Amino acid sequence: MPLSVQHRHAVLLADRTGDVGTITTVVTEVLAANPETTPLEIETAFRDAGAHSYLIAGERLSIVRGIPAMLLALAEAGVTPEQNRVALALAPA
Repeated sequence: MPLSVQHRHAVLLADRTGDVGTITTVVTEVLAANPETTPLEIETAFRDAGAHSYLIAGERLSIVRGIPAMLLALAEAGVTPEQNRVALALAPA
């Protein structure tokens, strides 16, 4: 199920706080509220809105702020941005 308008608003509002803890809490709550929503849908909402937060797939979903942090996290995980998007699409909520 696509990300609802209310959930999209919530994650984008959380991004504007600039606080990774707040963003993580909201993303976790949105995924729990709608198990059919994938992390990729949230990442897509961030990208479409020009947000500064990035979701990184892995053993545990993580959130970083800014392009340098995203590139570092992907390098540490040993994945490309494309591989990360695939992993986000397949990640359980």
